Amino acid sequence: GAALLDRLARITGARDPALEPVDLPALLADLATLSRPSLAEGTRLDLAVALPPGQLLLDPGALQDSLLNLVLNANAAITPPGRITLKARRNGDWLELTVGDTGPGFTPEALSRATEPFFTTKKGQGSGLGLSMVYDQTKMVGGTLRLSNGPRGAQVVLRLPWRPVARRMVLLVEDDDLIRAQVRDQLTGLGHAVIEAASLTEARALTDLPGLGLILSDIQLGDGLGPDLADPVPSGPVPLVLMTSLPQGHPLRARAPGPVLTKPFTQGRLAAVLAAALSPTPSTALSTAPAPPKDPA
Repeated sequence: GAALLDRLARITGARDPALEPVDLPALLADLATLSRPSLAEGTRLDLAVALPPGQLLLDPGALQDSLLNLVLNANAAITPPGRITLKARRNGDWLELTVGDTGPGFTPEALSRATEPFFTTKKGQGSGLGLSMVYDQTKMVGGTLRLSNGPRGAQVVLRLPWRPVARRMVLLVEDDDLIRAQVRDQLTGLGHAVIEAASLTEARALTDLPGLGLILSDIQLGDGLGPDLADPVPSGPVPLVLMTSLPQGHPLRARAPGPVLTKPFTQGRLAAVLAAALSPTPSTALSTAPAPPKDPA
């Protein structure tokens, strides 16, 4: 209906990811509610969600926009009566979202060119930007997109890195009061509990707190350097993430024992870096994504 058209009108192209904790089953249920009034009479949309409990770090706006595009494409391809299925599951280190339909399937040309800007099989209709935009938004967050024909029609599979929300007690070390307040708000918005320190000395007095899960520190502090907090703490190893406005290649950045956030940063960027640092096998590179799972032969 009108709500769906309003939503699609706001899809204007690629933008920076805005990761936040998301209840994915609820997002998909909302998507179905939004989509169903616009489906052709006799076409139904079914959800099949098989996910472990807990929130995931996702860009909810971009994800819903992408899935709406796929559902509408499927609806346009079907001759009623028909069926669209939206499935969500975990596949190893990936979140796998599959949109399938009972239409005629992709043509060979569409299978090879559908993600190209302005390619469309609807001559005189549409902009040809739908799948291209979905592809770009998926790639931007480290995901993949695959098109195929199943036994009953077309199938589009989105794979996004599996990033469960890991809530922790975070020691935030920053000597600028304004920046510390801004970063504290970002951390609490992600669900973390925050303990604040304004100096290296103050931070060291807090590293033995029971339950401390991560240290987020500026590199340059009034009385020392943030990388020094990488020294073993009484409770055992604690992940250390550093932040700075120093340029790339600066010697102090080179001393960093782990990931470095460049100020200013968005909450989405912060969320992704912390998720990587808190994962069982932390990576210092935000762009590093798990290897795509092999498709069954």
